[in-house]
Amino acid sequence: MSYLMSANVVCLFLAVSLLGCTDPSEIAKEQNAVQGDQEQGGEAPQKQVMPAAEQQNPAKKDGKKSIIGKTTAVVVNAKEALKNPDIKVVDGKIKGIDPFSQAGSAYVVMASKVSTLGMQQAIKHHKILNDKFPSYDEYMKMMKENRVEFAQLPPYKLYGYDAETGTIMVLQDNKKKAELYKEAGIPLD
Repeated sequence: MSYLMSANVVCLFLAVSLLGCTDPSEIAKEQNAVQGDQEQGGEAPQKQVMPAAEQQNPAKKDGKKSIIGKTTAVVVNAKEALKNPDIKVVDGKIKGIDPFSQAGSAYVVMASKVSTLGMQQAIKHHKILNDKFPSYDEYMKMMKENRVEFAQLPPYKLYGYDAETGTIMVLQDNKKKAELYKEAGIPLD
């Protein structure tokens, strides 16, 4: 039985070899020859662009920037930031008047909550070990040492750390939001 199986494997190998496995080096030589003919013929080689690559990021053409999938390590001292009357703590609720704005709001809210969970746990561990929450400088050192980054927020929102309560919160600059909304022609909610 093993002789029959070995014979089948040899036959299969010979059939594949004879029917047309092309050596990759031969394909490369053919492609180089075609490109060489184009260059010798006076035509400059044309850069091939896939259509999907042009349509892949239409936001770049419009000048708009997407925050989806991007991260940031910028965290401000919440105590200092809240001295500015235009900056308020965000409640973390999903808002919107239509399905699209609700989906966008849900993404921002959930991404900000989920991305900070690991650091919230590290802050709790620090509190247990040291009987105090880390200071802002200690917190930033922890983030840097562990290469922690949070989900990117819209340009008018930022992360803040409160050393008194040991919480990471999302802050919103209402003045900047109003300016950006006015510039885009979006009514404030």
